[in-house]
Amino acid sequence: MTLDNDLWRFIGFGREIDYVKYCSVGITYMFKNIKLAAFDKTYWTTNKQSPYYFSNARKIVREPLNKEHLKIQSLYPKPKYIAYHSKFDQYVLLEKRENYFNILRELGFEVDFIKITDEKEIDGKFIKNLEHGCGIPMKLLIKKHLLQILKEPLQDKICKKEVSYKCDELVYTFKEENHQIILNITN
Repeated sequence: MTLDNDLWRFIGFGREIDYVKYCSVGITYMFKNIKLAAFDKTYWTTNKQSPYYFSNARKIVREPLNKEHLKIQSLYPKPKYIAYHSKFDQYVLLEKRENYFNILRELGFEVDFIKITDEKEIDGKFIKNLEHGCGIPMKLLIKKHLLQILKEPLQDKICKKEVSYKCDELVYTFKEENHQIILNITN
């Protein structure tokens, strides 16, 4: 997923967005004459003089396909990725998701990527539809894969509990303290 096209609306730009045209979440298909929409209220702005200016550095840190950040992540103990994705996902193209997981594989991550490409793959219990998330219940997803993951040998998970990403003029440092993730942003 990238912030290209219209996904930027999920960040929320205060009063600068036409909320009639763009919403973060909405129900439009259930009613004929009623559209329910919800919006995020944030301080982000396109005003360069504001301390809340959404600069390129603030965009870069949010890009999951940022290869430099993925290379940094690959230096740490790697989690296993298990993903299901529908060819008919209304938010993220299958090709973009394939690209993301191919990059992770190149960096040494273990990836099980299950592509759902046909209505015949809908079983009504696990895979319920071809939309975003495939209607897969979280409980069944965990039930299907958790035991498999727990049977795999443990790798050395001891590592420094801090990672930093340089994004233009800003450095984002994430660290774990007292069972919480703390973010520190420096120039």
